[in-house]
Amino acid sequence: MEAAQEQTITWHVQTHEHRERSSDWYWALGLLALAGAGASVFFGNILLAIILVVGAGSIGLLAARGPREHAVKIDKRGVSLDGTLYLYPAIQSFWVEEEVGEPTLFLTTNSIVMPHVSVPLDNAAHAGQVRAYLRRYVEEEEQWPHFGENIARLLGL
Repeated sequence: MEAAQEQTITWHVQTHEHRERSSDWYWALGLLALAGAGASVFFGNILLAIILVVGAGSIGLLAARGPREHAVKIDKRGVSLDGTLYLYPAIQSFWVEEEVGEPTLFLTTNSIVMPHVSVPLDNAAHAGQVRAYLRRYVEEEEQWPHFGENIARLLGL
C-alpha cells in the first residue's frame, strides 16, 4: 500500500485464494445439479431446473478459473475498486474488520445492485491507516460478511 502526498491510499489484492479441485469434485457438482434438475422437472418446476443447471455451471467455471487481481484506491473523492468509483455521498457506512481472518474493508452503499462491498486489505498494518482516512468522510459502523460471501469463501470462489 502506498500513501501519496495528496492523501491517496492504493493497494492490489487477489479476489480469493485459489484451490485446486480434483475431477471428482466437478463430477459431484454436475451430478448434484442434474439430480436436482431432474427432481425439479419431475415435480413440474422447469424454471428451478434451469436455475440449478446454470448455477452449477457458473460455480464450476468460477472454481476452475484462477484468482484475479483488483486495484483499490481511496482518495478524496471516494473508494475505487477496479475503476468503479464509490463516491463518499453514496457510501452509508464502513467498517474495517481486523480480528476475524484477513483484514477486510466493508462498505454499505446506496446502490441497489451492490449495496454491500467487501474489499480485502493487503495487510493488517494498513488497516488503521484506512480506518483513519475513511473516518474523515464516512460514518463508521460495525459490519460483518453477508451469507453469500461466507458461502463463496466456503466454496473457494
